[in-house]
Amino acid sequence: MDIIDGVFMNAAYGWAFARPVRKVFYNITIRAISVAVALIIGTVELIGVLDDAAGITSGPLAAIGTIPLDYAGYGIVGLFALCWAVALAVWHFGHIEARWSAGLAKTQG
Repeated sequence: MDIIDGVFMNAAYGWAFARPVRKVFYNITIRAISVAVALIIGTVELIGVLDDAAGITSGPLAAIGTIPLDYAGYGIVGLFALCWAVALAVWHFGHIEARWSAGLAKTQG
């Protein structure tokens, strides 16, 4: 998994740092994913602690609180893949680079 991650991140960094507009889009995307991951892990952990403290053993809170972080990790990998697929689609079909670069040219010229 580390090798795959390294190859993916090398390609992502190479793409992102080729142009300033790409770097901004990359940073926005990676920050959004990081916030989502932190919220997911934090929520699972917090509910697990609350379940233990309150003695909750059934219901949706108990189900969330007992999620093993291994499985949450698999979900996060899926979230990363989904977010990157959506980001690439928005980038490509939304012509983000052309629109943002045009805006930069107007403000600089």
